[in-house]
Formats: sequence, structure tokens, C-alpha cells
Amino acid sequence: MQLHQLRAFAAVAEAGSISAAAKLLDLTQPAITRALQQLELSVGATLLTRSAHGVELTPYGQALLEHARFIVRAAADAHTHIRQLAGDLSGKLSIASSAAPFALVVPRAIEIMRLRFPDVYIHLQEATYPTVMDLFREKGLDFAIGPLPAGGPGEGYRHDPLFTLDLVVAVRHGHPKARAKSLRALADVPWLVTGPADGPGMVIERSFVDAGLPPPQCVMHCESVGGAIQIIEHGNIASFVPRYLAEEAQAGGMLAIVPVAETLPSLTISAFMPVQKILSPAGQALYSAIHSISRSLRPQGA
Repeated sequence: MQLHQLRAFAAVAEAGSISAAAKLLDLTQPAITRALQQLELSVGATLLTRSAHGVELTPYGQALLEHARFIVRAAADAHTHIRQLAGDLSGKLSIASSAAPFALVVPRAIEIMRLRFPDVYIHLQEATYPTVMDLFREKGLDFAIGPLPAGGPGEGYRHDPLFTLDLVVAVRHGHPKARAKSLRALADVPWLVTGPADGPGMVIERSFVDAGLPPPQCVMHCESVGGAIQIIEHGNIASFVPRYLAEEAQAGGMLAIVPVAETLPSLTISAFMPVQKILSPAGQALYSAIHSISRSLRPQGA
């Protein structure tokens, strides 16, 4: 089992055909086919079958794919790591972030990192747990930033808390309950959940239960806070929104912050990545910058 064989196999699985994989790797189709045959001979199993629609992975191929992706990415990461240590300022970073740190932390951290590594290509995407976990497995994210379930991201991942966000109840501008003074007055309003149900999404239920009320009816789930704000703006739905985003939307006439008397929970933002992930010098610089900026967002003495 050799690296070029695993690289060819992973490319075929990603591209869906040998011809597309050949273009992706800038190789000939016979070279891809030969590498696949050698790999199948090495593992002693058929990894894929051809059909009119391209190729399909066998159960053996499915089992090998995650290993192949990990090995190919690890080799590429090692190559980038050594080149950067040797003075090469290029490379690539891939990170995902939820809306809040995307606005508050990521842009400034990138500018700090680019002072040292101006030629590094950065791929950014907005995503939240648990969707982001598929991006780790399938796209090889370097790390992600956002809210997590109470138990963390799960086995095989490490996480570092960065800062907390105050949450407020938000409804559309002009909503009949926009001036409600308590959660009780919002008990009959449909609610929108953002984030994982066992983490940030749980704040709705927890807040009502803590106030001695039954949980309200949650009729929608949206992973994007930006998308949630759009939905709230155009409907009669309520949700919890990070205070700074809600204040911006309220200033723009999109939302109203409901002045409920109850103390509402906060949201912890963390950076997380696979335990085995080794960041390149550029990745370490960006990660450090994110931590440094996040410290300025923590309450004094925290």
C-alpha cells in the first residue's frame, strides 16, 4: 500500500470516475487504473466497481476511504509543515466558523497571521456543529470555531474554550410581543432553534424550565445564525440570538430585542480539531491569533 495508490483511490472516490480523478491529479487514466489495481492487490479485496454512472465503492472500499483520506492529508500536511519551517511562506489552510466568531475574531486573526505568512491560501466556510464534523472527515479542515454540545465535540477531538456570548430573545421589528417583560408572555410564540439540540439549541428549553414554565413549541431548526435572523425578520417566530448580532439587527430595523426579566444563559465559543491534527506553522499562527483576540472578548478577571 503506497501513498500514490491511496491518493489515486481517494481522488476516484471524490471525483466519482477514473477520468475525473485523472484530471484532478493531472495523471493519465491508465496511471490511475494501474494504481487502483496495485492497491486492490495489496489489500486483497475489490475496492470499487464500475457502472454506467462511474464507479461505486464496495464495502471494502468504504472501509478504506477514511484511512486513505487521513493518510493523504497527513502526508500533504507534513510536506507543507516542513516547507514552511524552511522559509516557504505559501500553503493552504481550511477552517470553518459559526457566525459569531466569524464576525468578531476570524478577520482580525487572519490579518495577524498574514503578516507572517502572506502567501498562504485560506479557505473559509460558515458551518456549525454537527455539520462541521462531516467537513473534518471529508474535507480535511484544519480546525473549526463555534458552539459545542455540553459534552464537547466527541471522542477523537480536542477543544479549547475561547469566549462566551450573551444571548437575548429576538423577534421581528413590530412583533406584538416585542415588548414582553417575561418568558411567560412568549410561551405561545413559535420558536426557532439554532445550533445543536443538546448544546446551544437547549437554551430555549432550559430557560423556560428554569423559569418554571413548560418548554415552548419549537417549529424550526436553523444552523446559521445569519439565516435565523432573516427568518425571524420576516415571520412571527422567536429565537435566542447573540446580543451583539441582535443589537446590530435592531439598529437596522430588522429585529427587536425582547426585554425579558429572566437571566438568560450564555453561549461558549470553542476552537476544536481532531486530536491527531498537527497544525502547520501558518495554522499555529492563525490558531494563536484567534486565542489572543478571544482573550479581549472575555470579561475582566476571567
